[in-house]
Amino acid sequence: MSKDDDNEEDGLYFETLLMIAKGNDKFLTLAANLRKLYDTAPEEFRRLAKLRILGRRRAYYFVEIDRVFGGDQDMAVRLNRIGWTKLQIIAPYVTKENREELVALAEAHTAVNLKAIMRGEPPILGGRTVVLHFTKKQFAAFAEAILAHGATKNGAGFLDKERALTKALKKRKKKGDTKIPGASESGSSGCDLA
Repeated sequence: MSKDDDNEEDGLYFETLLMIAKGNDKFLTLAANLRKLYDTAPEEFRRLAKLRILGRRRAYYFVEIDRVFGGDQDMAVRLNRIGWTKLQIIAPYVTKENREELVALAEAHTAVNLKAIMRGEPPILGGRTVVLHFTKKQFAAFAEAILAHGATKNGAGFLDKERALTKALKKRKKKGDTKIPGASESGSSGCDLA
């Protein structure tokens, strides 16, 4: 490797680092840079992937996105509108034959519904999202309840948690037990299912 190659890789490294730090919307360029570093300077790629702001998983998602969609300037505007989150969902499934169909699917659905469709499940139309912040004790109770009602462990998360939680809540309500133990923790006023 020549001195010029080293300078080019250093320049690419610092350009990519700046893009990560700024958090700008040029994710296709970021994906191309990360892929080039992955292919030509793996140590530099790994250094960037260790940055908390990027993360290892997302760095590899960007490499995959560039492998599948890189260099397609005709589709760049559409791909930027879709966003990297949905592109990384469809990327493993894209072929020359289904590329347009999957990009159109990503344009038409939320990331959650797109994941369901890619797993062969029906999308949840008109659904709602709920973000919960648990203490360790509350999370343990939540995990125990949903596992007992049909959820399954999947890595650090759960599959079918929504269905299982709904089933657990309906079961408690049928029994007439409307107070949720531990709901008044962390200063909340409690929870009543009635």
